[in-house]
Amino acid sequence: MATATANASTPVIGDATRIWEAGIHWTLRSQCCVWDQATRRVHVWECIVEHDAVPGTSPPNTNYWRHLARR
Repeated sequence: MATATANASTPVIGDATRIWEAGIHWTLRSQCCVWDQATRRVHVWECIVEHDAVPGTSPPNTNYWRHLARR
């Protein structure tokens, strides 16, 4: 899981960002990606609250995730 961060305001997106899936424990500042079929792009998200992934906690839920980029 990519967790590298240059500083608190400038996150670094890793080359091997994990795909979001249920049943994973997401630590603070860990990153995940989600495929957007409509735009045919990947959205990269950063965890802002440590949590266990269950339905309802996936991106784009901004209670748990901050959008970083689209690739």
